[in-house]
Amino acid sequence: MEIEVYENHDGSKLVAMLVEADGSESELVRSDLGSDDLLNKIDAMNLSHLTVTFHWASARKQ
Repeated sequence: MEIEVYENHDGSKLVAMLVEADGSESELVRSDLGSDDLLNKIDAMNLSHLTVTFHWASARKQ
């Protein structure tokens, strides 16, 4: 498992997706405050051992 983080098109909201080994994704957490807040939320879920990849200003398909 790993965590992929995408920046919304407006650049203000970060969305972390939990990606399973089979490629399936589910939304894990959102933050309007920035990357530090998002990483703190991930840490609070005891998931900080997973690899986190940020995709800044990504045009993510919804």
